Amino acid sequence: MGIWRLCTVVCFAFLSSMALAGDVAQLHLHLSSMKTLDAKFKQTVMDDSGNILQQSEGVLAVERPNKIRWESTSPFRYLLVSDGETLWRYDAELEQVNTEAFDTEVAQAPAMIIGASIEQLDAQFDVKLHKQDTLREFTLIPKVPQMFSEMTLRFRQGKLIAMQLSDNLEQRTFIEFVAPKYNTRLPASLFRFDPETAASQ
Repeated sequence: MGIWRLCTVVCFAFLSSMALAGDVAQLHLHLSSMKTLDAKFKQTVMDDSGNILQQSEGVLAVERPNKIRWESTSPFRYLLVSDGETLWRYDAELEQVNTEAFDTEVAQAPAMIIGASIEQLDAQFDVKLHKQDTLREFTLIPKVPQMFSEMTLRFRQGKLIAMQLSDNLEQRTFIEFVAPKYNTRLPASLFRFDPETAASQ
């Protein structure tokens, strides 16, 4: 290979890596401008033919970094909540709560990604940005196998409005955020598990 061709290959490789790094930085910029998110959500799971397998709804609260409350209210009740140090999973039907320390593997869970740091995003995913008018779609491909094969975060005018996941069984999950509120003050108690409150709901 001639020296000029080699230089050209190296330059294109460098520019490609810079573009990917730029997409990660753009994703982090979109996420970091959202200090908190408080919304209802509607979740639809479909098979590879587009048939609806399951629909659910609930409420979501996020405070960056790594604080989240994901509460499914219909058709079943399930709660995932983390204060960034501890993660609680509560199944209301079984009246069972599991507690574990928050770590980087937990941070890879789809519900936690919107609270991830740029270091976590860069280490765990290849990110590609797609633009269309005021719509920005970030496609995240895990660098190592995870519970999903691809995730898309959809922003309109800088605001997160939806997520879509594809898993290894070729099922797709679409999550729409309803009446979202951004950068409002959220109480710290929202990100801790309260057994009395959970039991009374």
